[in-house]
Amino acid sequence: MCAYLIPPTGKYIASFTTRWDGASHLASGHKWESFPAGALAWRVSQEPFMESTKKWLNNLKLRLSYGITGNSGGMGAYSSQTGAATYSPVSIDGVLSSVSQLVSPYGNPSIGWEKTYQWNYGVDLGFFDGRINLSFDYYDSKTKDLLFSRTLPVTSAITAWGSPMATWQNIGETSNKGYEIQLSTVNIKSRNFQWSSSISYTHNDEKIVNLPDGDLIAKKLFEGHPIKTFYDFKYAGIWSTAEEEEAAKYGCQPGYVKIETVEQFTTDENGNLVGDGGVHTYSNTRDLQILGSNVPDGILGVNNTFKYRDFDLSVFAMVRYGQMIDSKTIGWYSANGNNQPRGTNYWTPENQSAYFPRPGIASTTGIGSLKYIDGSYAKIKNITLGYTFPKKLCKTLGLEQCRLYATAYNVFVLPFKSELKHSDPENNGSDTFPLYKTYLLGLNVSF
Repeated sequence: MCAYLIPPTGKYIASFTTRWDGASHLASGHKWESFPAGALAWRVSQEPFMESTKKWLNNLKLRLSYGITGNSGGMGAYSSQTGAATYSPVSIDGVLSSVSQLVSPYGNPSIGWEKTYQWNYGVDLGFFDGRINLSFDYYDSKTKDLLFSRTLPVTSAITAWGSPMATWQNIGETSNKGYEIQLSTVNIKSRNFQWSSSISYTHNDEKIVNLPDGDLIAKKLFEGHPIKTFYDFKYAGIWSTAEEEEAAKYGCQPGYVKIETVEQFTTDENGNLVGDGGVHTYSNTRDLQILGSNVPDGILGVNNTFKYRDFDLSVFAMVRYGQMIDSKTIGWYSANGNNQPRGTNYWTPENQSAYFPRPGIASTTGIGSLKYIDGSYAKIKNITLGYTFPKKLCKTLGLEQCRLYATAYNVFVLPFKSELKHSDPENNGSDTFPLYKTYLLGLNVSF
């Protein structure tokens, strides 16, 4: 790794770096790659023409950076080479002969690094001698030559026992654009009491720019959408008793899951559109839709810190909104099962607006659509209360500093959807390892 730095004079700052990384599992001739980066900054507030603003604007700094990073992960050893397996010998004209067969992945002699090219633009502002600090960052990154395990078509004649093989390729391009805002304030500052706040907001737009053969539906990858996109039946509620006649057209009854369908039409002898004969069966291909993604519209974080004499208290809360999750907790619901969580809001003739279908139904078509749900939530992430012992007492004990503190994590979570009231959406729907409420008591001692 090489680096060149123009020493910061306080007014102009520049740095340039480059590094060379190697990955043994990439193809020969593509194992090593260089990744340069550079950054410039201008502290405008120290220019002579800014002298008149120092009473209220003590810092104005402009920043610009560009860099290239690489990724070689996701592949196993020897993934750039074709594998082969030897099977039990077979008799050919009375002679035992071993049998070898190609196995995935199929080798790719040109597989190399996945690269991300990113621009960053930023501005830092400080007001009233540091009482208010504001920073804004905008980033624009493009990732090219993504490492992707692609299934080859059978027509390529590259198969294993007649089945398609997969190969690692550098294909496609993704884009990430967004901004981050951070505001820090000292709200109250007196001899014995201080209250300071920090607020941050992040917004990110992620999408696949292009794929070699357009949308890869089997992999749920779609151009113009994030990588983690949900593609399935779209939940449209539960059939009510008033919709019994309409539900029958879909082979359903009141209390069954209703999904949004894509109606099919044909033309009659006059060229007029006609419906599908009044009967529509849910299709595992035609009725699948893009539902959303796990990329949130925004993330808001708020931290407040209070200090009174030797006591300190900090509270961090966050809001994450606009993302969809695949909730494994909701996905456990089975209309034919008997082990349902207590308080499940399932359909009955007296509870027509329920989220879950009625128990004991014969058909479960579309029941998987239940688990795709808005995962927006607000949470108090942690609370910390501490006490710093007086310096005179620490000196008597032969200590430089001593602080006793207690912290509570995941104190309170409020999902925006009531169906998620027993889970924590921060896990993106996975409850295999749930986020627990944790309480910690600690002691920091310096000698």
